[in-house]
Amino acid sequence: MGSNETRGHPIINFSDKNMKPGTEIWRWTRERVRDAMERHGWFVADWDNFPVDLHRGIISAAEELLALPSEVKIQNGNHKARHGYVTMLADDQPVHEGLGIDLVTDFEQCRKFAGLMWPDHGNDRFCETVHAYARMQAELEQMVVRMLFESYGLDRYSDKHIGDTRYLLRLLKYTRLPNGDPNRKFISHTDKSFISILHQNDVKGLSLKSEEEDVWYPFSPSPTRFVVIAGDAIMAWSNDKIQACYHKVEMDSEITRYSLGFFSFQNGTISTPDELVDDQHPLAYRPFSHDGLLKFYETLGAHLKAHRTMTKAYCGIETAPSG
Repeated sequence: MGSNETRGHPIINFSDKNMKPGTEIWRWTRERVRDAMERHGWFVADWDNFPVDLHRGIISAAEELLALPSEVKIQNGNHKARHGYVTMLADDQPVHEGLGIDLVTDFEQCRKFAGLMWPDHGNDRFCETVHAYARMQAELEQMVVRMLFESYGLDRYSDKHIGDTRYLLRLLKYTRLPNGDPNRKFISHTDKSFISILHQNDVKGLSLKSEEEDVWYPFSPSPTRFVVIAGDAIMAWSNDKIQACYHKVEMDSEITRYSLGFFSFQNGTISTPDELVDDQHPLAYRPFSHDGLLKFYETLGAHLKAHRTMTKAYCGIETAPSG
């Protein structure tokens, strides 16, 4: 039908236009999604319906944005963790940069961001491309959410969850070190999102760890392939049935790597459903605010930030109340 594994990669086909809730192909794909997330913490979505022209457009938009002067990019400030401009320097040269557009499925937020980056005239083409891209990514993310909720018999909660979701798009750039050496300064980490979707140009560099096999697998990019990753928030929501995925980037290529990170966050409180708690799986997390988790993240050192145990420290049952 639409799933296979290549050298440990769980690859799931989302291209069937007849894949609607209640259909056989939906149910079959739903079980593959849950299996991949529980076994690995991630999977590759093969989505041929995604327009190749939009892929080219969003990569071009990332190149255009990240070519702006540093004094312009630094205007992308945001008090939420890793939502604004970030950079990594080596010998005073940037080897990684990223900017974020919060609430990216709202066209006015895209326009506001473009006005900040191009204050004289804005950038309508950039806005239209980013917004179209975000809407398609949200469509994929919501399919995955509905499938996971249904697979656990929790589909009655999915509409509220989706209604309480906000999306962040990060446009990212990676290069080798200034002396020409490969860049391996990026430590492995988990995302603090509910779900992350990664997409990129054709420059390799991303690797993902399989939860089940404790093995790292390199991702081979293509315009219509997207890596769907479990974040720390879904780990807590699922009562550890799904573990947040460790992933990292290592830049061996002399060609610049551009990638897009699409992250979902909850506006309200995240609680483990009663249906995912029993004698064999006692409740592991208290209800928590997603923004509260991000604020806690900002208080930690780099290595603690990268580790999923920070979520246990913030809202695990065995810890003191997080407030």
